[in-house]
Amino acid sequence: MKSSIVSLFVVIPLVVFAQDHGHINIGAVGVNQDDALIFDNAAIFETATNYVKTLTLATSGAYANYYQGNITLTGLAATAAHAGPEPNAAALGSRIFAQLVSVEGPSGGAFAFWESGATSPTIGLVSGTTGTNTWQVSENDGSPGSDPYGHIHGRRFTATKPGIYAVGFRAFDLSTNGVGGGPIHTPSTVMKVYFQAGVNIKSIALVGEEVRVVASAPLGQDWTVEASDSLSANSTWTVIGTSIVGDDYFHEVTDDQPVGQKRFYRIRTGTTP
Repeated sequence: MKSSIVSLFVVIPLVVFAQDHGHINIGAVGVNQDDALIFDNAAIFETATNYVKTLTLATSGAYANYYQGNITLTGLAATAAHAGPEPNAAALGSRIFAQLVSVEGPSGGAFAFWESGATSPTIGLVSGTTGTNTWQVSENDGSPGSDPYGHIHGRRFTATKPGIYAVGFRAFDLSTNGVGGGPIHTPSTVMKVYFQAGVNIKSIALVGEEVRVVASAPLGQDWTVEASDSLSANSTWTVIGTSIVGDDYFHEVTDDQPVGQKRFYRIRTGTTP
C-alpha cells in the first residue's frame, strides 16, 4: 500500500541575530545610456541559492501582529563623498527606485514594505498578485551629476500569515537625465527572494522508499527535523538525521525509516526531550 505523507510545520518564536545578508545592492552593468540596472549581489539572495530571510512575529509597537524583518536595499556609491566609487555603481544623475513586483505565498497572506517611521504598510501585495508601486532607494534629488547612492535604515518588510513567500523585486532609474529627458538606465530583471513568516517546512516529497524534507534553518540556533506517526498528546517524535546549524538557508533532510500510513514532520530548536 502506498504511504501517505502529512506535513506539519511549527512556528517558533525567534531571537533576531546579526547576519551577513543585510543589504541588497543595486548598481548597473555600465554608466552609458540604456545600460541596465542590476542587483549587484543577487547571487547570495535569489531563490536559486535557497537563502531565506526569516520574519519574526511582533507582539507590540507599529508591527504588532505582523511578522517583520528587514533587508536594506541600497544604491551603490558613485563618488568619494559616500566612500565610493564602488564597482558597478550606476551612472551619476541616475535615481534608483525599487519595485515590489510579485508575491507568491500562503493563500490570503500579504507581504508589504514599510517606509521608515510608517505606522501602516506603505506598499503591499496579497499572495498571488503583482504590482507596480515603487519606493526610493537613492538619496539624491535626481539632479544631473548627483550620486545614486542610497542606504536608508529603519524600513521593514512584513507578512501577515505564517509560511514561505517568494517575493519579486525590480530596480528602476526614474531620473530625467537620459536621452530626451528620460532615464539613463533601463530597468533590472526581476529578482525573487525567499522570506518566511515564522519557521517552516518548505516541502516534503516521497522519493522511492525515502522521504525528503526541506526545512529552513534560521541563523543563531541549531535546528532538528523530527518525525512521528501520530499527533496524539503522548506521541513520540524522532530526530531525523543530525542537527542543522542555523545559517538562513533551506536544508534537505532524508527520512529513510519505513513509512506507515501517515507520517508527520516538524522543525524545532534543539532535540526532543
